[in-house]
Amino acid sequence: MKLYEIDQAIEACYDLETGEILDVDRLDALQMERGAKLEGVALAIKNIRAEAAAVKEEADKLNARKKALDNKAEGLKNWLLYALGGEKLSTPRCKVYQTHSQRVSVADELELIRFLQGTEDPEKFLRIREPELRKDELKKALKDGQTFPGAALEETESVVIR
Repeated sequence: MKLYEIDQAIEACYDLETGEILDVDRLDALQMERGAKLEGVALAIKNIRAEAAAVKEEADKLNARKKALDNKAEGLKNWLLYALGGEKLSTPRCKVYQTHSQRVSVADELELIRFLQGTEDPEKFLRIREPELRKDELKKALKDGQTFPGAALEETESVVIR
């Protein structure tokens, strides 16, 4: 998908699959007006972002379609379980039978977690995740003058393309 035509000389300087610049010196040395070169690179970025958005949109559609198909199969499976009534079915193309298994049913997960945390070995039943920094809250605190060992605000630069 291309919204803009990109100069072939600019396109030849980066990998169309990875976006990696293959030859910075070649890109710098292109004999064209500086403004045209910069615009060409900016338009290439817009093309790549548009393609990424289209891919995401298509992936979302496929995920929704997958979910609908999974639900349809689950509904038919439930009907089949009801219709079998505990009997088996065997044909040249399929074999269908009922199995019995067990699963844990938890009425109030939070209550059970609190209880398990008070036991002698809570890790046996609880998956304890690694702590994760909430950088948005750290940023606010640092801006307010708080200090934390190893944490600091740093200035960065970015490019806005519209």
